[in-house]
Amino acid sequence: MTEIQLISLERDDRIQFILDNQEAFRYGAMEEFGFRDDHFEKVIP
Repeated sequence: MTEIQLISLERDDRIQFILDNQEAFRYGAMEEFGFRDDHFEKVIP
């Protein structure tokens, strides 16, 4: 059985974590629903 450990993010990793999750969501949404209007797709850190 695989053991999973949950650890807190370092403060410096927070922004990258958010950007990675946004990108993963966009990719999944485009795979599921196809390309739509991309004006909302611009990432502003």
